[in-house]
Amino acid sequence: MMFLQGCSMKYKYHKQYRLPNYDYSGVGEYFVTICVDNREHHFGEVQNGEMILSDLGKIVDEIWNEIPSKFDNVKLDVYQIMPDHFHGILILKHKKNLINQIPTGFKSGIKNNPMELKSITLGRIIRWFKGRVKFEADKLKHGFTWQSRFYDRIIRDDIEFYFINEYIVNNPKNWGEKILEKYFNEQRAFYK
Repeated sequence: MMFLQGCSMKYKYHKQYRLPNYDYSGVGEYFVTICVDNREHHFGEVQNGEMILSDLGKIVDEIWNEIPSKFDNVKLDVYQIMPDHFHGILILKHKKNLINQIPTGFKSGIKNNPMELKSITLGRIIRWFKGRVKFEADKLKHGFTWQSRFYDRIIRDDIEFYFINEYIVNNPKNWGEKILEKYFNEQRAFYK
């Protein structure tokens, strides 16, 4: 690395969105939030503390519930569709071992590879979900887009699971409040 000393090369800073060195394909419970681009209200509206889904909101609901049939190591827990975002708890039950699923007669090669040897990660599941919703929204000529990323939190214990579960269920009643932000700030202060 001696040759780099005095070098004025600048590297683009990339914000880390996921926990470094964490295996997002392993067993775990994840709290996920996915937002609509520009926080536009595409999924419906909150009326008297209840979420009334639009046609696109109903599509989001349907596709979210398809996840366990697409990814058999995933269990869904509570979720809530809001006007401009989505909250859900995903549970990865076991690590999927794809090496045993290579078809007989498989020939290696990158082009037209019939078997993608990729882990079933949280990111892969969310990419599939977002892509399917966007595909269906485009059929409606809806002009809908997601924000490019998503928020996740690894649920660390039963108390946190309970609180996040309650937060999701009560999200329409608390529309506009910053309850979750207050909770996590209190948790950070407690663990310092």
